Amino acid sequence: MKKRLVLALAAATVVAASCGPVLVTVRRLERANLSIPPASRLAVTDFQDPAARGMGPAIGNVLVSHLASQGFYQMVERDRIQAVMKEHALNLTGAIDPATVRELGGLLGVDAIVTGEVLAYGVETTRRTEMVEKKEGTGRYEEVEKKNIFTGKKYKTKQEIMRTALVPEERTVKSGGVSVSYRMIDIASGQVVVSKTNSESYNKSFKENIPSDSEILSKLLDKVTGAFVSDISPHYVTVAKRLLSSKADPKNMGAAYARQGEWQRAVEIWQRGTVTAPGDAALWHNIGVGFEAQGRIEQAESTYNRALAIDPGNRVFIEDIAQIRNAFRGSLPSGAQTMATAETATGTAKTFDSTPKIVKIEPTGEVYISIGSKAGVKPGDKMVVCGEKEIRNPDTGEVLGVDTFDKAELIVTKVMDNISLCKMSKALSNNKMAVKDKVKPMK
Repeated sequence: MKKRLVLALAAATVVAASCGPVLVTVRRLERANLSIPPASRLAVTDFQDPAARGMGPAIGNVLVSHLASQGFYQMVERDRIQAVMKEHALNLTGAIDPATVRELGGLLGVDAIVTGEVLAYGVETTRRTEMVEKKEGTGRYEEVEKKNIFTGKKYKTKQEIMRTALVPEERTVKSGGVSVSYRMIDIASGQVVVSKTNSESYNKSFKENIPSDSEILSKLLDKVTGAFVSDISPHYVTVAKRLLSSKADPKNMGAAYARQGEWQRAVEIWQRGTVTAPGDAALWHNIGVGFEAQGRIEQAESTYNRALAIDPGNRVFIEDIAQIRNAFRGSLPSGAQTMATAETATGTAKTFDSTPKIVKIEPTGEVYISIGSKAGVKPGDKMVVCGEKEIRNPDTGEVLGVDTFDKAELIVTKVMDNISLCKMSKALSNNKMAVKDKVKPMK
């Protein structure tokens, strides 16, 4: 605690010494870019690859990974799609047959199917000589005056006169691109509701540290896929926000905590300030930023409106409200519900387990779980990650039961409406956490 306070005070000193607003970044969830029919369960089939590069399944796998990381759609396992298509002799190659798509969607129990075509996927490597500028000595010298950096005394010395020359240099050039056509088909109507072609190109020359073709293509495909996912799914964006100075917080302690990611503590400081300065618009704006950083979108908008009411016409507050109204307000898989019901194209109701689960694991080890403030979760709450093992009859392969075991303990660090960010506090087994692992509150 003492160490944290020292860091906060040091940050506050820096903030107080600076001029103008403090810039911070906020990661928030926004609605899909495109308006599409309601869908909660999705299937991604292999993409067509007319050039026979064998990339069709890989493109589909990358798309499934991106969609699953957002935690919005329930994704059908790719192996199950292949098994159903093989069992019922279904084929989605060539022109799209609405009857076939609807039949497959009904068999899988999904609301929509995503498929498409690989239009371009490749990198070419060439060598070329470029003339580059380099400094070289002339063999002539001149007397110059310099200063000793330790004593500050000046002295004179001779220094070679340099000149700029163009010299040939061998370079490796990597050029290419990825282009994918995506189609999202609504099962209820059999219609293509989204048809987009996304492309990314690459052209750079290197002297050394030359990236591999696979590395370049992987990054391009990630960009292309991410753009399409943003079109059809709620997605996270990082935005820059300003924190304003307030006389009610003369040492900018709130901003100091905010810059360390201690948003709840920052909000508490600003809220205390409103008790003595209820008409301070900067405080209400900062509180709104704090709420937004915690995923409390409705509260953020309400607080931004309060700041604008105090200072009408303030462009910062107007931008706050405009941005927040573009943020996502729909429902994510919620831990408040134990089961969700989806209707198939044939009219048969199927139930899908929506028990709170891990929906994304960050490279830092932090995890997002599909339960948030709407289900009563608060920062500091503790959760347990549960794994499952199927027990099968060794002779028949029949599943006799499922054995559950605890993998890890989590502490909730940030809460949004329907999801929460957690960090692991203790490992309970040698099994690593994975997306779709179930979580439950600690008793």
